[in-house]
Amino acid sequence: MALLDKIKDKTAKIGVIGLGYVGLPLAVEKAKAGYHVLGFDVQQEKVEKVNKGVNYIGDVVNSELEKLVEDGYLSATADYDKIKECDCVMICVPTPLNKYKQPDLSFVVDSTKEVAKRLHPEMLIVLESTTYPGTTEEVILPLLQEYGFKVGKDFYLAFSPERVDPGN
Repeated sequence: MALLDKIKDKTAKIGVIGLGYVGLPLAVEKAKAGYHVLGFDVQQEKVEKVNKGVNYIGDVVNSELEKLVEDGYLSATADYDKIKECDCVMICVPTPLNKYKQPDLSFVVDSTKEVAKRLHPEMLIVLESTTYPGTTEEVILPLLQEYGFKVGKDFYLAFSPERVDPGN
């Protein structure tokens, strides 16, 4: 089935990398919309809390998180091999400023490499992390192309501008 059809009929599996102030609320909203969402995080404590339906973010309603986990719409893992199961992957990792006040893209780069190792035809990759204009085209795209994939043919790539001000 084509990706667009999976998105329309809500059979597309969504992966959200980074379960912090942007990623967890995004994962919850996608699950509330009827998609099965798998969250990824390197912090095992966050993974365990999500899988128990325990909230640790102010922007998420405890009862909603608990119900989505109970109903099987949302789960979390630290096993990046499970990216293979996802049709759409949202990268929501931190981009802290370095000493020159420039975003440190190391978490974005590392996450992109994890996705690239497991990329499959028609996968949609969306960069959600806060960063400067051009990051998707200048940093993410070349990393994915290093693995021999062609954008628009083998996979789709997008940037989603910030929609939230975490904690506000």
